[in-house]
Amino acid sequence: MGFLTLTNISKVFGNSLAVRDFNLDVERGEFVSFLGPSGCGKTTTLRMIAGFELPTTGTIVVNGQDITNKPPNQRHVGMVFQSYALFPNMTLADNVGFGLKIARTPKAEIDRTVAEMLDVIHLPGFGSRYPHQLSGGQQQRVALARALAIHPQVLLLDEPLSALDAKIRVELRTEIRRIQRQLGITTIYVTHDQEEALSLSDRIVVMSAGKVEQIGTPFEIYNYPKTAFTAAFIGQLNMLPVTVADPKSGLCSFKGHPIPTGQPIEAEVGASKHLAIRPEELALGDAPDCILLPGRVESVTFLGSIVRARVDLGGAVLAVDIFNERLLTLPQVGETVTVNFPPHACWVME
Repeated sequence: MGFLTLTNISKVFGNSLAVRDFNLDVERGEFVSFLGPSGCGKTTTLRMIAGFELPTTGTIVVNGQDITNKPPNQRHVGMVFQSYALFPNMTLADNVGFGLKIARTPKAEIDRTVAEMLDVIHLPGFGSRYPHQLSGGQQQRVALARALAIHPQVLLLDEPLSALDAKIRVELRTEIRRIQRQLGITTIYVTHDQEEALSLSDRIVVMSAGKVEQIGTPFEIYNYPKTAFTAAFIGQLNMLPVTVADPKSGLCSFKGHPIPTGQPIEAEVGASKHLAIRPEELALGDAPDCILLPGRVESVTFLGSIVRARVDLGGAVLAVDIFNERLLTLPQVGETVTVNFPPHACWVME
């Protein structure tokens, strides 16, 4: 059993099943993200951990203690919301120390903890300022410090960066991960942003329609998706329609071109399947020991670090990601090209 364990959790609102049969073990000090589209149940699950919602079925255990039916103030968890939720009429020091004051902590201890927290979030000496005197990113850091000041067993973050601009989001997520590692606190992070989840997490829980699609490390989730939803939701994905030629060896074909997948396929000869291929696994030009498919460039999009070419194969269009560099010769729209990829880059998707 992990430090935080959710067993057979479900939540029903009226006739709507928001979360169904959710099971998860989180180790002490682990950073786990709930990732999925709006309405998939990730925030509802977080709120059940926090105590703002009670599960219809199932149990929630933290450090061996069943907290399923405990009120929020008895769960010893810290919560950071999407909105900063700082008290505008209080200084930063008073905001950070608010939970400790409510718990009747001695003033000397409050002052010491507030100073430590402001130092942790890299805002030492800012205690006398008010929230309106800070940037959005700084306010969110203060909200994080307030949640951490009570020394919670579990830290919960509900899309804390979604209200910030892109550059500040990148900077602040680095800060969140640094602080989490520094304090070694068990953390659950809710987001619909796959880049956030991939860059921050020890493990990711991919959710869809109230259920868990897959749990794994960022590497596993991205490179070895177990469901069609996970494969399509995480990153870009090409789907190449193929015909099964030899199920035992995993041989398929596309317009007469043999495509060995190297894995047995559970299908009959002649069955229609789709091969999933990430754009970064594809390249243009001939290459030894690779599958070669001729096509014509349909469009070229410059995305900064990569250039994405869409190649029409006459029956399918594949996106090909080319790493950008200053001497790169861009493919031209209408140009005849060859798309290549190694057999291990593709997998059969139902």
